Amino acid sequence: MFSYNFKTYNELFDFIVGNYTNKTFLNYLQNGEYKSISVDEFNQKVICLAITLKKMGIKKHDTVAIFAKSSPFWLIFDFAIHKIGAISVPIFDNISTQNLNFQIQDSRIRYVFIDSQERIDDIKNHVTFITHNFCIKEEGFYNLDDIFMMEAVKCDILDLEQNVPNENDIFSIIYTSGNTGTPKGVMLTHKNIINQIHDVNSFFPLPQSEVILSLLPLAHIFERMVMSFYLNRGVSIYFVDEITNVSNLLKVVQPTMMTAVPRLLEKIYFKIKINIDNKPFISKFIAKKAFEYAQNKEMKKDSIFFKIYDKIVYSKLRDIFGGRLDTLVSGGAPLNKEIAQFFVNIGIPIFQGYGLTESSPVISTNYPQNNKIGSSGKTIPSVEVKIVNDELLARGPSIMKGYLNNKELTFQTIDKDGWLHTGDLACIDDDGYIFIKSRKKDIYKLSTGNYVSTIPIEQELSKNRFVEFATVIANNQKYVTTLLFVDKDIYNNDNENKNFTLEEYYNQKRVHDSIKKDIEKINEKLNEWEKVVQYTIITTDISIEGGELTPSMKICRSVIEKKYEELINKMY
Repeated sequence: MFSYNFKTYNELFDFIVGNYTNKTFLNYLQNGEYKSISVDEFNQKVICLAITLKKMGIKKHDTVAIFAKSSPFWLIFDFAIHKIGAISVPIFDNISTQNLNFQIQDSRIRYVFIDSQERIDDIKNHVTFITHNFCIKEEGFYNLDDIFMMEAVKCDILDLEQNVPNENDIFSIIYTSGNTGTPKGVMLTHKNIINQIHDVNSFFPLPQSEVILSLLPLAHIFERMVMSFYLNRGVSIYFVDEITNVSNLLKVVQPTMMTAVPRLLEKIYFKIKINIDNKPFISKFIAKKAFEYAQNKEMKKDSIFFKIYDKIVYSKLRDIFGGRLDTLVSGGAPLNKEIAQFFVNIGIPIFQGYGLTESSPVISTNYPQNNKIGSSGKTIPSVEVKIVNDELLARGPSIMKGYLNNKELTFQTIDKDGWLHTGDLACIDDDGYIFIKSRKKDIYKLSTGNYVSTIPIEQELSKNRFVEFATVIANNQKYVTTLLFVDKDIYNNDNENKNFTLEEYYNQKRVHDSIKKDIEKINEKLNEWEKVVQYTIITTDISIEGGELTPSMKICRSVIEKKYEELINKMY
């Protein structure tokens, strides 16, 4: 049994390379095949890179950006940064140009690790580039692959010990997605992130034989923290190259554990429904019955129906995930209870967690032997919570140091007693499970004086097969309306309707009938003032660059309301 007593990310690195010998530790795709980096290679590359970065002039406490897709090289660069006592600033590879330059300027970045030649011109500040997957032979450019070639001649071993950070030093500056305006730089210490690893180690079993498929961006604190947990267990980690390739790689890797955001699980759920509708009559009848049975809260797995459905239907659905998945952690946003129940019932154990970037991020989570569908689980060991005026407050060693360059907002968010005001409305049941109701900022007041919680309504609207995203409009309005952004995959995959343009396709009577039927069902469960009165279908693209979506694929309500103001006004 290992002694998990490391206190900084540097000590985590020493722990990994000193205790594991995994030959398939980190795995990435090259020309369609996985290439492996062993623990020993990982060690050599981090040390060699750290020495080079120090020679380049990067000093302790300097901020260094990681502007790249998730891969073993993202991790190697991250660990090398910390080896010389610098601070890593992860930036989403799909971030808008405006937010990219804001973050570089706000955190005073002078060095950028980048893997996309196309995005170099988007960076307006003067910086030094360390490139990967491409090479530019000009002043101010270094190439990661060239640096690794130095291993052949053995890098000079410089004294890196003088740069060792302590647990209260800043580990990373992670920017929130900015769905409410300007991104905020969350300063997290080594103690913040390491405490999370120790907490999860205490209750989440993860043998070294586990196989992980990583598909979420490491720039997001959720995947960054979970990845740190994986690394400290020495398991084999396989990275996805493109999100569009996930379905194929699930079959190739056959993971035993992975993390996902609710939107991915929702898309898989709805695709299953669509595929059932397209089956021949007999197969369709059986599959529909099995689908309905899997939505039963009290499903009996010892019944003859389950055994039949499991053999004919559920086993094939599990094959979508590779056939071996026994742990799927969902985070980043609330997961619809109905969808979570479905996956658990067919044999895909989903464990939903909850947290914020400001809490490094985990505050609570479900886990094996303690999983209550619909909840966000119980608090992790070192975190304490309380409810004040329906808002969830959290306190503990994983709460951020503060917001970069914004003391006033820090004081507003963390009170004098150290309580983080999460901005989430919640309740805690008698068993200690946390249930998140809504974000305070997502509750809007109608001109009639009534309040509307938009997120639950948007989640229900997005269940319609034709809808990708929904934005509910309510603030200062006399009634509720919604903008429905279409799922273009439905149009592209519908071979019977290639004679329609995109706009004609979504203006069909059957599309509107489907949406109206779902809205009627949703309205039946809502208070009179919450009911959706009108809707508008939007077929134009929304994007991260356009500002309508955050890098983590959340709707940016303020941008959408401004951009589609004319269409919104027509509904009133």
